[in-house]
Amino acid sequence: MTVNNTLRIVIVGHVDHGKSTLIGRLFYDTGSLPVERYREIERTCREQGREFEFAYLMDALQEEREQNITIDTAQSFFRTAKRPYIIIDAPGHKEFLKNMVTGAAAADAAILLVDGAEGVREQTRRHAYILSLLGLRQVVVAINKLDLAGYRRDRFHAVEEEIRRFLHSVGIVPSYVVPISAKEGDNIASASTRMSWYQGPTLLSALDSFSPAREASGLPLRFPVQDVYVWDRKRIYAGRVESGTVRPGDRVVFSPSGKSSGVRSVEKWNHPSIPLAAAGECVGITLDEELFVERGEVMGSADDDPPRGGQELSASLFWLGNEPLRLNGRYVLKLATAEAEVTLSAIPERLNSSTLEVIERHAERVENLEVANVTFTLSRPIAADTFEENPRLGRFVIAVEGFVAGGGIVREVRADGIGPRARIIRLHSRMTTEPDGNLVDLSQEAGPVEFDVSTGFLDRLGKGERLAIRLRTADHLVQISRLAYGHDLAFEFRRDEEGPKVVLFRVAPSRVLVPEDAGPVI
Repeated sequence: MTVNNTLRIVIVGHVDHGKSTLIGRLFYDTGSLPVERYREIERTCREQGREFEFAYLMDALQEEREQNITIDTAQSFFRTAKRPYIIIDAPGHKEFLKNMVTGAAAADAAILLVDGAEGVREQTRRHAYILSLLGLRQVVVAINKLDLAGYRRDRFHAVEEEIRRFLHSVGIVPSYVVPISAKEGDNIASASTRMSWYQGPTLLSALDSFSPAREASGLPLRFPVQDVYVWDRKRIYAGRVESGTVRPGDRVVFSPSGKSSGVRSVEKWNHPSIPLAAAGECVGITLDEELFVERGEVMGSADDDPPRGGQELSASLFWLGNEPLRLNGRYVLKLATAEAEVTLSAIPERLNSSTLEVIERHAERVENLEVANVTFTLSRPIAADTFEENPRLGRFVIAVEGFVAGGGIVREVRADGIGPRARIIRLHSRMTTEPDGNLVDLSQEAGPVEFDVSTGFLDRLGKGERLAIRLRTADHLVQISRLAYGHDLAFEFRRDEEGPKVVLFRVAPSRVLVPEDAGPVI
């Protein structure tokens, strides 16, 4: 099992929507279930006078068997013909949301499970929002238990429309929505003959189409320093490459200190010199100059969008603490390998985590299981990215007395005494292609932005493609008009039931035929 090829999947959803049964079926259908374990499950079911239950595969604890619920976040392994997987089963009960956050934070992708007979429930929405806060973009929705709904196409589409609508509201575009029956094995590993109306991929095919997020292709270098060792008369900066690549000869800069040097070597244990380290690899770095940097500093490329230090963070946060998160309260924020004491300096919005309705503006506190948009003032600068720019450095947790009490994503990073910096939105990176066309969703972008496009992006518009950009503020429209003006593009402003949007395109120049005997055109 290789680190770079393994995909970590978290399975989330409302309690009793079939997560443990689905995991057991995935193991069985991929031949990853040991014969002894299968026979043990058969014997247990027979002794209890019940049908064979795949759910027992994950119910490893006696307490879970007695209560018939899944309490802990369990990790197990299975393999398809393409690659190995680590699949994380996250609890569905609201009391166990801390474990769910822990599991989802380690995942590359997610399966959001919905009961096709019961429909979308409170925990379904809450878990979907947590996936959004953790920056998980590779999501497949599995609408389960369609055997209980007679495998009806209309029932599937009704639930599909409901979950797509909510996911869109939290900024998630599911890669696939698959109708399944985990109990009967429909559309898990092979296409269901009982749902011939569905022409999409099976659940396993959908998973195989995902990429390990740790590849973080196209993102700038982010190397949080975990430890610094002095070994064999040299100083080694140890950590994991979270995104980008690093190689000997690169010029690098550390944030927030601003110290810079050149990379002398990239090393692994028993490999004193390797030509390159990519995202997901744990390595040691030596420099041309010995710099005194501490754990928590982040190394980036001096030539390609180096990380910036911030002393104030605006964020979206999910609160799990037993005590409320209070305005002006002091907490510990952990981001990558950095820790800093923070003060909660503002709560612009407090929201219901199931409906996302604003409960209160300019609030004094955030209660257990609520969502909020907040601002933290840090006791010292740390390096951070917004999660849209780089999810690897855009996620954080809040600790109270050493225990995780909340987590979320960074929306803005501000230096001390400096207003918000316009965030660069690379349209070519944010663009998703859907059945209705190309889309960039900016409806969750509250701060100032500037747009950047690639040559390939402009070429696609030149060939007749169009891009719909969903807006949040009128300032976005101003920036789009500047982009269009500078790149000889056209745009149309529209408004539909989901809000304002702009359609960006290129108009082919019209050719004017001039008679040969005509005079000069003035």
